[in-house]
Amino acid sequence: MIRSALAGAKIFMDGAMTELREYSSYAIMYELNSREFKKKLVLFTEDLRYYVILANGIIGAENAKRVAGSPAALIKDGEEFVGKLLSMVDPGRDVAFKEILETYLVETIKDELRCCCPNCERFADCLDLENLAIGGLFKRRVIGEETEELKQEIVRQVDAALKRTPHVDTDRAHRLCKDFRHQYSASDIGEVFGRYADIAYSLQDSYGIDYRKIQQQMILLNMEFCDKNTAREDR
Repeated sequence: MIRSALAGAKIFMDGAMTELREYSSYAIMYELNSREFKKKLVLFTEDLRYYVILANGIIGAENAKRVAGSPAALIKDGEEFVGKLLSMVDPGRDVAFKEILETYLVETIKDELRCCCPNCERFADCLDLENLAIGGLFKRRVIGEETEELKQEIVRQVDAALKRTPHVDTDRAHRLCKDFRHQYSASDIGEVFGRYADIAYSLQDSYGIDYRKIQQQMILLNMEFCDKNTAREDR
């Protein structure tokens, strides 16, 4: 999920999650989220990019509220981030924003379902997360050290770690890696679509998005996922 991730990480990690392994995990996901956000950003013209940032925040906050185990502090941080954005520009039922929100929601679902290394059950093992040095660096950043040198070193080490997971940007890891196991099985994928249907319904009420259109696209995505899951099992 992409939101004010660094602020959320600070609040969350100051509590229970203090082990360097967890900091390493957040460093990896923070970088991956940044990359995914940049990919989505170029789908829209420059004059609409504030709306894109807002859509990203809204969908991230809605997801955080519905994912089991999301810490209360992280949920609160996401809601406050969206509130600040809306205090500057409230799109109401603006047609352009509605279309961006619909597109961004579908693209977010696609990201979560992609057959790629970050969505694999073995992702942390392939990264050798237990032995990464990124955690100590990211911890320093989380507690307030924001030098360019530190940021660049974190990115460098994340890039080096991700070389162990070569199928980050694909949707064919189920074909390319014999050990790929998607984080979602065919039996629990319904819960994922249930979560996004709930988000779509909420956004219809708040921003007027086309709930039926999102439902139709989710049906297609579900079929595609099941086809890939079958292909994986038939290898």
